[in-house]
Amino acid sequence: MTRNDGTARSWPGLKIHRIKGGRLYTLRMDVPFYEPRNVQINFRNWSRHPVVRVDGPDSRHRFDRNGWLCMWYPTDPPEQRWLFEDGLLALLNTIQAHLFREAWWRETGEWLGPEAPHVSVKEQVKETNERDVRTPDSRRRHER
Repeated sequence: MTRNDGTARSWPGLKIHRIKGGRLYTLRMDVPFYEPRNVQINFRNWSRHPVVRVDGPDSRHRFDRNGWLCMWYPTDPPEQRWLFEDGLLALLNTIQAHLFREAWWRETGEWLGPEAPHVSVKEQVKETNERDVRTPDSRRRHER
């Protein structure tokens, strides 16, 4: 994600880790009016679709109780989900808003914003992988 993480580097506490086949971003994220959360953003196998894991209580907006956030549905229109081209700063803002909604939902029972139907992690990964088309440059880089 090197091209799109420049402005996000100033996010408090953000650490960038190079991992085999991708990048891992970690931070302790403040959630306005609620407890901060430990966040891991993992771009595996040079995917343009992150897996975002967060500590804290279970939620119907997380997959299979493993802490993976369900922030959008893979078939949502582009304006309703984060896209790689939006950059890391936009993703961090999306995560923070999602964590606020989760905390609000736990407190009030009301989800602020639209909700998508929830599917299993296996179905989510399959749909995401079917949609994940690499650019010619990234294919060449990984074929070496």
